[in-house]
Amino acid sequence: MARFHDTRAAALAGQIDQINAIGWELACDFALQQHAVKGVLSPVETVLHFDMFLARSKDTADTRQAIWAEQVNQNISGIEWYTVEYGGVTVELPRLCEELTLVPGDKEILMQSKSVALDFLAQWNMVFKLWRYDRETDERWLESRWSQFYTEYISREWVEVWAEDEVYQILLKDGTFQDKPTFAINACCCWGNPLAIHRTTAYSNSGSSWFQWNNFTPWR
Repeated sequence: MARFHDTRAAALAGQIDQINAIGWELACDFALQQHAVKGVLSPVETVLHFDMFLARSKDTADTRQAIWAEQVNQNISGIEWYTVEYGGVTVELPRLCEELTLVPGDKEILMQSKSVALDFLAQWNMVFKLWRYDRETDERWLESRWSQFYTEYISREWVEVWAEDEVYQILLKDGTFQDKPTFAINACCCWGNPLAIHRTTAYSNSGSSWFQWNNFTPWR
């Protein structure tokens, strides 16, 4: 379970989570209503219903903005610490909580833990294959080397890590099933604005380079 860098952040994140849930419910209710009355509403009534939907969406966004403003005003960190574990090796790293925003000093917390992530990844590099995701190629995943990852690591500002460890069954030719464990450690070398690294429109000022260590060939 993740822990907040600032204990005051838990209450704000809970408020945001509730606001998002209510906003999602309203959107679903509106979609169902539209489906039920499709072909019944006049053009004017349809416009009015859509305006109501936009108003509800704006209310949700405005409430979130108000909480984020309170967070910044009180200088409540938006950083949470999460644990990555595999093979008995555990590491704790920071990330920006999805429900919160950044305050001064948060990005520095991300950057200061960069070497901790590197030490964790280095332990598995000799055991598993390394790939790099490239959205510009048809293959998507390209085989990579530690030196290529390290070059990217050095030039970027912080690293986000997550592990996948699961077992699924495959059907063999004789009709029996066999358990096949799959393992992957993912690492994104990030730079720029932590709020924008996952938006393709923010590239190249902000973004991330995705690497994966695993015991299988990644999806294409």
